[in-house]
Amino acid sequence: MIAAQVVDRYFFDQKINSFGTTMIKRPASHLFSKLESAGWWSGLFFRGLVGFKNVVSENENLTRENLRLLSQLADYEDLKNENDFLRKTLNIFPRFNNKIIYANIYQFQLGADGYDVLINEGADGGISEGDIVVTEEGVLIGRIEEALSNFSRVLIVSDTDFSVTAKVLNSDTAGIARGALAQGLYFDLIIQSDSIKEGDVVVSSGTDLIPPALIVGIVSYVETSETDLFKKVKIRPAMGEIKIGRVLIIRKNGGN
Repeated sequence: MIAAQVVDRYFFDQKINSFGTTMIKRPASHLFSKLESAGWWSGLFFRGLVGFKNVVSENENLTRENLRLLSQLADYEDLKNENDFLRKTLNIFPRFNNKIIYANIYQFQLGADGYDVLINEGADGGISEGDIVVTEEGVLIGRIEEALSNFSRVLIVSDTDFSVTAKVLNSDTAGIARGALAQGLYFDLIIQSDSIKEGDVVVSSGTDLIPPALIVGIVSYVETSETDLFKKVKIRPAMGEIKIGRVLIIRKNGGN
């Protein structure tokens, strides 16, 4: 009886081991062959591929549509900005008739010798050295220092090589505003008896080659003295108060 049980247990273990080995060696192929024979696996697999392809295609279409909408939005924003710019220039344009050229500042950085400012219009577009650069609000930015074929370099008001005859708005106080880099501008030739205070607006006087009534800046510092002939006056450039992008070039030759 015991011998029979031992024999049965031996053959049972052999069957289990054989079954386990078979499943370990080829479980996937065995299962897939059964599924394929029933036609279930192949149908599910190809339906999955088709579904995945459709999802990828839909995502690509959505991406293209989003890019198209973003492009339209960018065009709309650019057109709106240009319309706003042109509307603001209506107050300036009649003063200079056909002397104005529109341009954009594309580089504005401080270097060892001062600011390096470039605009995207040059001699080919009618710009020449000495032309005046302003914003649509009538703020003086500087003058054209060098005009190449398709771009120009601007000498801005705070550069040490820049100067403009100027006056206090609604006042007879006048002098010469000259660039002082980080200090803004110095307002020279203001005698002790001249009326001037911090917060006064300084505009171009038009007694040099720069047109009158362009906003130069705001008086930021006034120092009086009983021993000096002139007051020490500093101006904070108005161009520092605004966001510079599009600009107007006032041609000194009137476009002729």
